[in-house]
Amino acid sequence: MATKKEWTEYFELINDRQPNAEEVLAAIESGEISVHTNDTQTNSTAPKAELSEDANRVYTNAKQHAGNYWTWIKPIVVHPSEQTNVTSNIFLWLTFAIATITGAFSFSNVVRRGLNTAYQSYSSFSGSEATTVRQQLSSFNTQLFFYTVVVFAILYLAAIPGLLLINRQAFNLKTNVLKYLKWFAPLALINIIGAILSFLVPIPSISISSIDDVSSIMQTIFSSFGIIAAVIVIGIAILTSGQQFIVTEAHQGKQRIDALWLVLGQWIITIIVIWIELKFIIVPLLETLSKSIGNV
Repeated sequence: MATKKEWTEYFELINDRQPNAEEVLAAIESGEISVHTNDTQTNSTAPKAELSEDANRVYTNAKQHAGNYWTWIKPIVVHPSEQTNVTSNIFLWLTFAIATITGAFSFSNVVRRGLNTAYQSYSSFSGSEATTVRQQLSSFNTQLFFYTVVVFAILYLAAIPGLLLINRQAFNLKTNVLKYLKWFAPLALINIIGAILSFLVPIPSISISSIDDVSSIMQTIFSSFGIIAAVIVIGIAILTSGQQFIVTEAHQGKQRIDALWLVLGQWIITIIVIWIELKFIIVPLLETLSKSIGNV
């Protein structure tokens, strides 16, 4: 079955002339010409146009939301302590996710680079054995990143129980959480810088010839993780300061208990929560991860 144009061209090729109306009608009746092809093409063009419009609409919305997010987060990063009433739950949790992922990536990327450098320096692997080791390293690095993201997320949220307890008479659950999540805006910036630095920090190259130079190797390792550790410490300082601001804001004008003791109580509760997380969540995760190390 052909279109009218295709059938006409074929007819002219065979008969060396154009078909008349009766011949065209006979071809249609016999089914040689499809009268629905043009309609089908028209109908198929419409969904394509609709899909194109939908794609443009999605792109425009995404671009607008990206612009809105930047407009929203910029003043919080610059003046976090002055932004007392921060809205947009989606943006707050998105910022928390960015801070968590980039923070975890900073650490896991340095470890990944170190393992890859050690593998390249150790030349005894060859052939199928080398392929197996590379696959095991890749699997381990993926697990390490996933576990590190989970650990960072758990540790970052450790302050919430203390805030809920200390500020229970001033703020409800939602308000406490939103005020705390606000401080992940400057933390996200610091962690993004850390993620970039994780590609730039020096990684020691360990080989048979340099294995005796332990001091040089350790110095390079400390310098590598020292930069990442500094980023993590700055992040801890940001969240600790944020907790202090939240507690102080919640107890303004209430002199029954001084803000110093309230903040101290908040920190103690956070430390207890972190200890519980370490014992029952993080350590079991690390034990699971250690089994992967034995296979590398």
